[in-house]
Amino acid sequence: MNTHLHNYTQTQQSRLAGYCRTGKLNSIDGLTENRVHHYRGLVYNVVDDTLQSAFPLTFDLLLEDEWNEIVHYFFSTHKCQSNSVWKMPHEFYQFIESCKSELKNKYPLLTELLLFEWLEVELYMMEDKIIPTTKSEGDPVNDIIEFNPEFKLLRLSYPVHLKNPNQIISEDKGEYFVLIFRERESGMIQFINLSMFFTWTIEKINIEALPLKNVLEEAEKIFKIDYQTLLKNTLPFFEELKNKQFILGYKDERKWNY
Repeated sequence: MNTHLHNYTQTQQSRLAGYCRTGKLNSIDGLTENRVHHYRGLVYNVVDDTLQSAFPLTFDLLLEDEWNEIVHYFFSTHKCQSNSVWKMPHEFYQFIESCKSELKNKYPLLTELLLFEWLEVELYMMEDKIIPTTKSEGDPVNDIIEFNPEFKLLRLSYPVHLKNPNQIISEDKGEYFVLIFRERESGMIQFINLSMFFTWTIEKINIEALPLKNVLEEAEKIFKIDYQTLLKNTLPFFEELKNKQFILGYKDERKWNY
């Protein structure tokens, strides 16, 4: 490889990228200066359109000037690390989370809202995970329940999954849990509000692969609720999760699907 040519090309590309971000033009060979501003406009529009598509709730929450200002700040100061456009919103979320912006004081739910919206994108675009072959019939108490592995559990301080962000007020601040998962057949993303107990139960089963009976026996000690009450409340909810295709069935030790 011609190292000199490689370095030369990289330098010219870097200068063009720097101009597109900052608007400050350094010498770029072969460039027509009275046309170069079109490149910056085109690139900015791609960034803005991508972020609006990924964060429609955030875009609706912020005033037009606020949105334009924060996107321009991100565009001009942040060097994106991923070469995949669809991953850019995650960097935008991280950028907002780490920067000192008055928007976070005005909108305390902002970073959680961005994360919530990003996870929908991430789950929708993620690579397929290995799905275990399950038994459709089994004992919901003594058999090991198999969940759809394409999911996230999210803990929130604001109910961004339950209310329009424009209607969320300071009194809504609390502790919320949401299950986010991708349907196996349709690829659609589903959101289910959870209690702390159901969040803990799903995590316990998923990580330790224990039957529900064992999990509820431990929950009885932790949550100070008797076993039969826990069982009575859990079975109908888990049946609902099965109908929504989050619970796939019961563990089958014989084989796996790829």
